[in-house]
Amino acid sequence: MELISLVIINYNNKSYLKRCMNSIFDQTYKNLEIIFIDNESKDGSFEYMKEEYHDNGILLIRNKINNGYAGAANQGIKLSKGKYVMILNPDIIMESDFIEKMIVFIESDETIGALSGKLLKYDFERNKKLNYIDSAGIIMFKNTRCIDRGQNEEDLGQYDKTEQVFGVCGAAPLYRRSCLEKVSIDGEYFDEDFFAYKEDVDLSWRLNLAGFKNMYYPKAIAYHGRGLGGSNGGVIDFIKNRKTQSKFLRGISYRNHLMMLFKNNVNNTLDKYKLDIILRELKFTLYSIIFEAFNFKYFMEAIKLRDKMRIKREKIEKITKINDITLESVKLIWKNSLIFHRIARSLKII
Repeated sequence: MELISLVIINYNNKSYLKRCMNSIFDQTYKNLEIIFIDNESKDGSFEYMKEEYHDNGILLIRNKINNGYAGAANQGIKLSKGKYVMILNPDIIMESDFIEKMIVFIESDETIGALSGKLLKYDFERNKKLNYIDSAGIIMFKNTRCIDRGQNEEDLGQYDKTEQVFGVCGAAPLYRRSCLEKVSIDGEYFDEDFFAYKEDVDLSWRLNLAGFKNMYYPKAIAYHGRGLGGSNGGVIDFIKNRKTQSKFLRGISYRNHLMMLFKNNVNNTLDKYKLDIILRELKFTLYSIIFEAFNFKYFMEAIKLRDKMRIKREKIEKITKINDITLESVKLIWKNSLIFHRIARSLKII
């Protein structure tokens, strides 16, 4: 039985920890190494973990500064010893066989670099599992917009097919250590210039370029405490969702999106999508002028980091094994959507 390393990244999430830890101890797969990384929490999270779980063999690390998701994840991976590493958000609750099913599947194909199960929503206020999808893997459109597939759709089986996806959601991904080592840049698995947001997409992109698979396995189920927000709908939904986020998070998400483009367009693999990308960037620029002028500060941050990203791109080119990358069309996403699923089922064509 292979050793699996669980790296929990925490920042002021004390209210979630007991239920997350209970779901870990309830796992049918028992050969687990647990590493808890606290990013300078102020809500008593670390003290709670130290008091409640000091006898459980958990490695408890308290950072003096907030290193972000990327820095804390790298820290945990470097401390870990398992053949596979699972990064966990504290607001994740796993079905008891989640890790076992993930391990059995990833062991079946050594070309799998990262694996995501089916993530459904969890209402922590009511302590209730919801039958709504949080993530069925990450997809990237031709304009390089990324979304969690199926987010906020009722789960009616429309994403019950095991398949390769562009990326895996950072809330509960399982990584093969050997693949992480092959795609690390300057000793970093997740890019620490990102701090947080889109670092999971960035790593998934590198794994794709290096010839590894990012897979979605729906038989492994976990629940995520992300609310029923999201921006998979129209313009109004997009604006409403963004207003629920802080300016800082919106800004660094935009900055990191630009840095991903600088970094990962190796061998000009995105050239065939150039028109789609330009149109999206023009639309978002117009949106920023009207609604979010603060984004220009983060645009300038991305420009300042452009040379650094170029150097990283040169290093990524050395590990790249593919000459093309296929991104999704809106039509294909609609075909996989709940609306299409319901229409097709009513017409008895699926």
